This record gives sequence, C-alpha cells and structure tokens, in this order.
Amino acid sequence: VKANPWHHPTGHLQCRLSAAAAMLAVLRLGAAAVVLAWPFPALAARVASAAHGGSLRSSGRAGASAAAGRAVGGRQWAAGAETWRESVESSQLAFQATGLDSCDVTSQGPVCFSGQRSMLVPTAVPSGLVGHWTFDERIAYDSSGRGNHGTSEIMHGPSPAGGGHSALFQKSFMTVPNAKSLQLVDFTYTFWVYTLEDSAALADTLPPRCPLLRKGIYLPKAEEFANAPAILFNYRTGQLRASVTTTSVGRGDGEFMDSSARLAPGRWAHVALVHHGARQSLLLYVNGMLDSTLRTHGSIVQNDFPLYVGGDPFTADVCKHGVYLDELRVLSRAAAPHELQAEAAPALAGVDPSFVRLGCLRCSLQEAMRVCPRGSHICSSLELHTGGYEAARALGWLAKGTHVWTEAAIAKAHNLAFVNLRSQSGLGLCCRGQL
Repeated sequence: VKANPWHHPTGHLQCRLSAAAAMLAVLRLGAAAVVLAWPFPALAARVASAAHGGSLRSSGRAGASAAAGRAVGGRQWAAGAETWRESVESSQLAFQATGLDSCDVTSQGPVCFSGQRSMLVPTAVPSGLVGHWTFDERIAYDSSGRGNHGTSEIMHGPSPAGGGHSALFQKSFMTVPNAKSLQLVDFTYTFWVYTLEDSAALADTLPPRCPLLRKGIYLPKAEEFANAPAILFNYRTGQLRASVTTTSVGRGDGEFMDSSARLAPGRWAHVALVHHGARQSLLLYVNGMLDSTLRTHGSIVQNDFPLYVGGDPFTADVCKHGVYLDELRVLSRAAAPHELQAEAAPALAGVDPSFVRLGCLRCSLQEAMRVCPRGSHICSSLELHTGGYEAARALGWLAKGTHVWTEAAIAKAHNLAFVNLRSQSGLGLCCRGQL
C-alpha cells in the first residue's frame, strides 16, 4: 500500500493488491469508514479476477468521466476501465490493483485519527519466534505465523493477567505436529504455569515426574527415548526438571537438571528454558531468575516426534494432575536474560527479577560470602524486607524455620563471641549492587 500524501481530511491513497498478501486494515476518514482487505487465497482469487490488471479508482471530484457505466447509490462503474468512483465526504481515495507480490505503506504527511478511531494492524512478531500459543481460542492456533497449530480442542481456564484464557490440562495434552521450525539447536521455551490445589493431594499417587511439555517420545518398555527438550514437574517436591537427549546420554531423561525452585500449588509461575548450542549450556529460569544451569557433555539429538504440551500420550493415564498453562512461546534463539525478566516481571508482585538471585540453599556463612557473583552481595536485612523475602517465598527457597544469612551476620562472624555462626547453615541470597 502506498499513500502519497496520506492525511486527514483529504488525501490520496494508492493501494497495490496482491493475491499472495494477507492483511486487513480499517481506515476511518471523516465520518466514513473505508475497509481495505488483502484477502486470503480464496478471496484473493476474486479480487484478482475483479481487478483483471486494471484499476479501481475512487474520487470525490466532480465531472468524472466513464465510457460506459451504471450508477448505484452514488457509485459509477465503467466497465471498460473498471473504474469505481465514490464520494466519501471530503476524503479522496484512489485504489489501483496490480499483480505485484509485495506491498508497502509510505506517508509524506501526518496520519490523524479522532473520535477513538484507530487502524487495525497485525501482531508484531519478535525475532526468532517460531511458535506462540495464547490458548484464547478453542483450538490452540499458532500466532507466530509459522503454522504450528495444535491439532485438538482445549479446555479453557483463567489467565495470569486476567484477560483471555489459559489452557487446562488434566489427563490430557495438546499435540503440535513435528515441523522443521521446531527442530532447534538454539532455543528458548517460555510459558506460565499454575498447578491446582488438588494436585498436591494426588502427589502420592502420581509418578515421580509428569511432563509439562515434551518434544519427543518416552517409552521405557520399548527403550525408546527422545527429549528435545522436555520439562517435567515433580508434584511431591514442586521441583522442575529440564531434560535433553544428547549424543552422550540417550537413555531415560538424558542429560538433565533439577530446579532449586519449588513451585507452590495455587500460584502462577513463569518458566523459561534456554539452550546455547555453541556453549552446550542449558539454563532454567523461574520467574525471570536464573535457577539452574547445566553444561551438557554432548549435543542435542533432534527428533521427528511432535511437541506435546500439558502432558503426553505416554503418561496421560497416570498423570492425573490438573495444570493451567498460558502464553507458550518458542524462539529459535537463546533469549537474553533481560528479555525473560521483562516477560516474567508480574510474577514477583513488583520485585525486579534482577534485584535478587539465589546464592545457596543450605550453606555455611563462609560459603554464602563466596557464592555471590561480582556486582552483588549478601542481602542486608532492609533488602530482604523490601523484596528479598517475597522473591524467596515465591520460588520456594524460603521454608518454615529457614535461617537467612545477612550482611549483619558477616560482621558478627568476625567477632569471636559469635563463633557459633560459623557452624550454622542457612539460605544465602545475593542482592544486586554494592553496599
């Protein structure tokens, strides 16, 4: 679409229509609404047939000529030139249909709207997005444009943000057929998860771990295993397990790591799994915080199996839990930490995910002092009360009776009167910045 100039209330709009394009824009000029449609294939054929290489022109100027035509409600058609002229108040529009396979929009003047009018545009697609399932429709359509749609209907549940829907999986799962775009060396999987309260009561009757998603197959009796990747959840402990089948370990869960975080039932959590192929590193983030890392010994083995979400056909009969999943995204690249922190920010009720990180779970004071990376320190009591405790509780690091190390404990440790501190163990949290 090319507009030169495009302004309100008068202007000229020259549109190039193609059967290959797919888009819908609604332009409101003055009191009239003009709908421009770049149709899908079935509709595109009719537009191409109607245009027939000619031009469709609309103008508000009087005295428009036509070789032969007919007037219907103020519209004058010229059969030979295929010309359509219509007066739209003071707005002047010109449409020209061509056989080009591309279109663009240019404006040399302002585009103005009033009366709460707006333009409908397609959803922006982030770099590397190969799958995005919002679960807002009955069928889990892929919003990335790659066509990786789910093949079955889903049950709806509440969403973490209060708008739209999540997907409820209980002895069920969603299948996304295998595609080249899902066979990835570098990848990022992100989603929101909420385990139901009654799942905790069923924990003793469930297998040790149930899949939240799996790209692959898991058949122990047939000794057939493939995870590229798999994210499993332990309903007894609340821990996550990230698993990949590699050239070094091809049986069972392959190479894996368990999370330090323990997800509590009845609370939304954001989970992200990132793989750097060149580094052979697997990183697990919970609520935007780096939770666990794994340096794999081999390279990930790709497979031709579907992507299963919310469960899989291999465990559906024994995994009786209920779980909500929402906003599942797959990227064909390793996302940067700040991208994951921005996406997961609502999970911590206002606490910046980069404000605090886990140092150690059960460690001595000396170990806690050494574990914090450069640019961070053991949290002070003030920092713990202004976000540290909230983050630790949300990720399950802070249990009843857990001792938490502070900067004050470090000062006391240098005093011989507090030598007993050196033999205690506690939780070490690292806060950003220097005291």
